[in-house]
Amino acid sequence: MNVITRIRRSYVVSSVTGALSIMLEDRATMFYFSFLIFILVLGAVGPMLAPYDASETLYSEEGDVLRNEAPSMEHPLGTNNLGQDLFSRMLVGAQPTAITGILGGTIIISIGLTVGITAGYMGGRIDDVLMRMTDIAYGVPLIPTAIVIVALMGIGFFESILVIGLILWRGSARVIRSQVLQIKERPFILDCKVSGASTPRILLKHILPNVATMAVLFFALGVGYSIIIQAGLAFIGVTDPFVPSWGVIIRNAYNAGRMGNWWWSIPPGIGISMTVLCTFMFGRSYERLSGQAEDDEAFTAMG
Repeated sequence: MNVITRIRRSYVVSSVTGALSIMLEDRATMFYFSFLIFILVLGAVGPMLAPYDASETLYSEEGDVLRNEAPSMEHPLGTNNLGQDLFSRMLVGAQPTAITGILGGTIIISIGLTVGITAGYMGGRIDDVLMRMTDIAYGVPLIPTAIVIVALMGIGFFESILVIGLILWRGSARVIRSQVLQIKERPFILDCKVSGASTPRILLKHILPNVATMAVLFFALGVGYSIIIQAGLAFIGVTDPFVPSWGVIIRNAYNAGRMGNWWWSIPPGIGISMTVLCTFMFGRSYERLSGQAEDDEAFTAMG
């Protein structure tokens, strides 16, 4: 049996793909999923589809800069105060938005899953130490801490994502730990211990598959929170201003005093809102349709 076949037959992969197949039969979930796929594709090919360079200053035939031009056939979303085509900046901005969500969600669930499973299964002093670390993380205010850390590390796009991930793992760790505490007392886990199964085997073969659904939910939540918080940091100037993310586009509109130009401020706002909403709802639908949606613990834990 080759590696690919083993991966396909693994409980984690089969449960995830099985839940996805059930989810895609639900129209609302199908819409969320389709929109997220659209954003990912746009992030991949958006820069190639842009009719102009995102940082290019455009001029009229008379040689004047096309500042704050209203939407037209040539410029569907008009131009900004620097004469840059906003439609092109929206297309290019999809890429940093997608990167923010994927990297931020990956960091959040990687740390949270590791801490939660280790603390819940090992217990004792290890549990105490890891949970005190989690409590400390809960006491850290995100925005002020992000400003301080980014100021020390230097303002940058990836630095802001790293800060978000290093703080928001706390909610997933606590909820996953509570699940592991219940799972490890089940008969099949106790039988594995009696039969002499090693701890890594128990964790990978039995514990991880049983928290996979919650991990997917927290990954989805992490993606959404990363996007919206990074947009907030971009708005207050704590990210690289030369990366034309959707948050930076809104910030530029505000700094130019042109928030009233709907073609400048509203499209990136709608893009951020729809992406975050679809991410949250997709994660919630996955949890609900896979049969493990019992309460709103996951949503409150991320706060």
